[in-house]
Formats: sequence, C-alpha cells, structure tokens
Amino acid sequence: MKKSFILDKRPNDIGILWFDVPGEKVNKFSTAVMLELEETIQSLKEEKLNALLLMSRKENIFIAGADVSEIRDLTDPQQAYEAGRRGQDVFESFSQLPFPTISVINGACMGGGTELSLACDYRLATDAKATKIALPEVNLGILPAWGGCSRLPRLIGIQRALDIILTGRNLNAKRAWRNGLVDKIITAEWMEEQALAFAADVVAGKTHKLIERRAPSGAIAMMEKTAVGRNIIFSQAEKMVLKKSGGHYPAPLKALDVVRKGFGRPLREGFELEARALAELITSPISKNLVKIFFWTEEIKKETGVNRKVNIKPVNKAAVLGAGVMGGGIAQLFAAKGIDTRVKDINQEALAKAYQQASRVLKEKVKKRRLSKEAYREIMLRISGATDYSGFHNRDIVVEAIVEDLDIKKKVLAELESHVDRNTIIASNTSSLRIDAMAEALKNKKRFVGMHFFNPVHRMPLVEVVRGTHTSNPVVASVVALCKKAGKTPIVVNDGPGFLVNRLLLPYMVEAISLLEEGHPIQKLDAVMRTFGMPMGPLELFDEVGLDVAWKVAKILKESMADRMAESRLLEKMLADKRLGKKNGRGFYIYESKNKQVDPKAQEMVDVTSYMQLSDDQLTQRMIYPMINEAARCLEEKIVARPRDVDVGMIFGTGFAPFRGGLLNYADSEGLTKVVDTLAEFAEKFDTRFTPAAYLVELSKQPGRFYA
Repeated sequence: MKKSFILDKRPNDIGILWFDVPGEKVNKFSTAVMLELEETIQSLKEEKLNALLLMSRKENIFIAGADVSEIRDLTDPQQAYEAGRRGQDVFESFSQLPFPTISVINGACMGGGTELSLACDYRLATDAKATKIALPEVNLGILPAWGGCSRLPRLIGIQRALDIILTGRNLNAKRAWRNGLVDKIITAEWMEEQALAFAADVVAGKTHKLIERRAPSGAIAMMEKTAVGRNIIFSQAEKMVLKKSGGHYPAPLKALDVVRKGFGRPLREGFELEARALAELITSPISKNLVKIFFWTEEIKKETGVNRKVNIKPVNKAAVLGAGVMGGGIAQLFAAKGIDTRVKDINQEALAKAYQQASRVLKEKVKKRRLSKEAYREIMLRISGATDYSGFHNRDIVVEAIVEDLDIKKKVLAELESHVDRNTIIASNTSSLRIDAMAEALKNKKRFVGMHFFNPVHRMPLVEVVRGTHTSNPVVASVVALCKKAGKTPIVVNDGPGFLVNRLLLPYMVEAISLLEEGHPIQKLDAVMRTFGMPMGPLELFDEVGLDVAWKVAKILKESMADRMAESRLLEKMLADKRLGKKNGRGFYIYESKNKQVDPKAQEMVDVTSYMQLSDDQLTQRMIYPMINEAARCLEEKIVARPRDVDVGMIFGTGFAPFRGGLLNYADSEGLTKVVDTLAEFAEKFDTRFTPAAYLVELSKQPGRFYA
C-alpha cells in the first residue's frame, strides 16, 4: 500500500516530510492516516535530522483537517472524548521531536491541519491565493480539540486567538503573518527552495526574533497579563458570541470556556478540557445538523445541475442589463472573479450607480484589509459601461436585471437577442416572473435561463438557477458552473410562481401580517422568530426587502396562491404612506443612523380584526408550518428534485436557522404527523389556507419523514 507520509532527506540533514494521502484530492486526517502519522513520528525519532519541513504534495491543499465523515458518525460521547485525546497525543508527540519542525503551508490549511502546524516550532505560508488558514470547527458545531484551543492563545495571545477560534474565519498569508500565526511568507513558485533556506537559518540559529514577534504588544498585551484584563477580554468575547449567535450555537461558548479555564494552566490540562468539550458537542443534534449542511454543500460542489454529461461553456466575458443595486452587485461579483463585465442602462447617470455599488462593496473589503488597493483598481477596471449594446456581441452570458415588469422585460429581451452572438447565454435575475413567460420574447428559447441572485449580492450565498420548459441542459450546467466560479451555492429549480425561496417565504410573511391583525405587536412577532433562530423577524424582513418589492411579489404570486394567502390591505396602506422600509428609513420600523425601533404609527395602521392570545409555540407554528406545507407542494410539483434543495435554499437564501438543519429537517424533527394535525386544527379554527397539502398528508403516513 502507498503511504501518506514520505520522508525526503536533503543536504545538511534537513528532512521534508511529504503529506500526500493516496487516491484523495485533499489531505485529511482519517483514523488510518492518524495511525500512520503516529508510526511515522516514532520512526522520525530515530532519524538524524537537523530540521524537518512538513509539506503537502496536493495542489492548493495543505491539510483540509479531520475527515468530516468520521465526525458525522461519532454518536458516543466516550468515543468522541477518546478521539480527541488520540489526536492531541499524536500532535503532542510531533511537537516533541528532537529537532526543529517547520510547517510549510501552501493552499488550504483547515482545522486539524492548523492544529498540527501549531504543534510545529515554526510556520511558513506561501503567497498563493489558495493559501487560507483557519480553525473552522465552530461551523460544524464543535471546537478545535486537537490542541487548537490550548496552543493558539499561548502562541499569539488570547484576543487574537479568540477572534480565530470563535468565528472560524479564514486568514490569508498576510493576515496570518500579521496576527503572528505564521513566521514568514514565502513565494509559492519557489516554495521548496525558500523553505529549505529557512530551515537552514533555523539550524544556524538565525530565527530567534521570529518567536518574539508572535506575542501581542501594547495595551492588549498589558490586559492579557492581568486577571482583570483577561476577564474583560473574555466578557467582551462572550457578548460578541451571544449577539452573533443568539445563544443558539453552544460551540463558540464552549470554546470560549475552554480557553478561559485552560489559559495559564499546564498544556495537558487544556487538552483535557478540549476533549471533554468535544465529547459533549460532537454528539449533539446541532452538530449533526451543521455537519449535514456541510455534506450538502460538498455534494453541490460536485454536481453540474443536470443528470447527464454535457459541454459546459466557460464564462470569461459577461454583460449585465440594468445598473441598479442588483445590476451593480452582479457586475462587481463577476469582475471580482476575473470576468470582464459590460453594464448597460439608459443613461450615464444610471450607469454611475452600478460603478458606485461595485465600488462601495470593494472599498469595504479594502477597509477591512481583505483586499489591496491594487486589487480594488484591477477589479473596477474589469467593469465597463454603455448606453447601447456596443461590446455585447462577444459576451458569453448576459444577465438581465431590470425592473420587475413582464412586458418591459420581454421588450428588452427581444431587443437584446439581435445584439448578441447565437451562442450567448441569456439569463434573467427575476425574483418572481415566470421564465417561460419571458422566453416567449426570444427566438432561441433554449439559451434562456433564470439566474436569481439574492440581495445583497455580495453577501447572500444562494443563486436559484431556474430551468424553463425550453432551457437546454448545457445552459443549465454552464450557469451552475458560473455560480460556483463566483463563489455562490447554486440550486437548480424548475420554473413556477416565485420559484422556490420566494414561494416559501410568502406564506411566512403574509401570516405575520395576519397575526398583526389578530392583535400581536410587531416586536413580539419578530422577537419570537429571532428566538426560533431566524436572522430577523418577518416584519423586519419586509423592511429589509422593501415593502414595495414585497407587495409586487405578493401581487404576482397571489394569482397562483390566493387560496393560501390571507387578505390584507396593510401593505397598500403603508405604501400610500410612503413607507418603503429600510431603504427610505420608514416601514414597520424607523431607521435612524444605525439604530432602529418599532414605529408606533405603523402599529396604529394595523386594523385589528380580532384579539388572539397565542403562545410563542403557536405563533411559531402559525408562521413556520405554512412554509413546510408549501415546501411539500414544491416537491410534489417537482419545482426541486429533493428535500435537500429546499433546505439548502432556505438556509442560504433566507438564513433559516442552520442549527435546525433547514426547514424540512426541522419538520422531520417536529414529526410530520404533528405538523399535519396542527395545520388541520388551524384550518378549522382560523382559515382553510392552513389545509394540509395532500402530499404532506401522504408523506406523514408513509414513510413519515421528508428524509426517509
């Protein structure tokens, strides 16, 4: 059998330990690999070496971390504890080798890969774009338990370590060096030569100053030296975690507790705290749900969006019709990924808004040091604008992002078709209009597809790729590939009213208005849904989307969903009062500077027709269960192929509580019989709009779950 670890001896008794798991695209720590590493360490103790470099032969991957499938399969807390201790023991053994060890990070270095690097005496990182260093365990509902929570604070200080451990964020080489996590940045093209030269300097004793620069300095250093100062840092970190997570995610709080209790104590005591915390977290339903989401996203990365092999059209040149907030956002997204992008609108003033939107997003990244000024200029130069179709003839794709009006869209699409190459893909960023209805304006309907981005484009990870009746497989696959190139998570949905996400959101948001009219206050309804785990309440969401936009979408969807929507004129009244939501500072809330508060006048505009006293659980069911009901209809109508796509769409398109595993995973945890019975009870008590869908009733009987 081929080995994962190969020792390569070089002059001056410097060794390179190459890590290359056979038959895998990435290096990851499975049980078998950890056993081999343990054996390798024992044999290394017998070698006469002056220094050892740890390097990877994988392209753009150093070490991806632990094998997540083994994390998924761990259900026994004692086994989880033992797995944590085994990993700690192996890495501690590596740290005790009788010669200096140097981790040479080129590409992704995640989780266990970062923890093994922390067990080394020195760390180098290449300047490659793919080089990213992180401890992302909290995103899987666990914590760094192979020494990460114990070693990192001792290496770079508490505050900087907590920022890495509690957020799971990636650091590029520059940010890692700035934080003291790596000792030197080397050139990717000359990685081996420069790593060997660094090792020679280590052997010659020329690197002692590197160790000094890792520790924090200034006021932070003074705070970390005292118990009072450390308590302030831990207290502030806890507030940050609770604000960000709403207290729904125990992993960052547990990691914080481990760092707090372990810092300043012997390393072995910190390891024990880590392993105990791992055993508690890894077997929890929250961790299992987050791991499930991880595997879903990994599956989507490998899928083409179609069920047969087709030729995928690479997109190097794009165009965007419409220079509004969405158009500018899409242009920025494409340009940031190296795609030359042409924007068209009716006049120069409109075009300027696209540049401003792109510039605003990029400048924020420059401000946060996630983008250099040079890179900012390069990206902006990839965006050009025009008030005619000049430069459109050779585009690989054109994305239409104009006003949400079917007649206007059809007119513009018909006009566009005569100005582009016959192989150009034409996509619409519509959020609610039927793809088939728009396709009527085109001669070649096969090249037309929906590409529904969510606002704001640079933040929202989901794109709905909408297949019309005539859309070809190569076009679908090409747009799915483009979404991935742009760093988005695509789901393929068939054409239908509201597609998937907006169709599911509408019953939720409309039901919130019904509850308002039954006497429940604005802040109460929003608070209940935030407590449930939504990033914002339904009425906050109205303001975020824009009351005008929500009203237009509701009007369109009402044509096909009238039997599932309660009647209300509240949105019309609010629009008549010039309440558009966050964008003009007035909606259900008043927005002043960064603060917001419920507008008493908005509450007064609600016509309370009856007074209901519902518990928080009943309020949650009134808003969430109709979404489950509608999702069942979407599956029955083949809007999406599988429950996974519903849950990925809701999590990445709306922020639906990830710790619950998505809408349908949550429905399974509730029990479909309970959902059906509750909906039937609501239908009898409130309105027939709650009537359980036939498919949901059938599913509740056999097999009784969405995920059979």
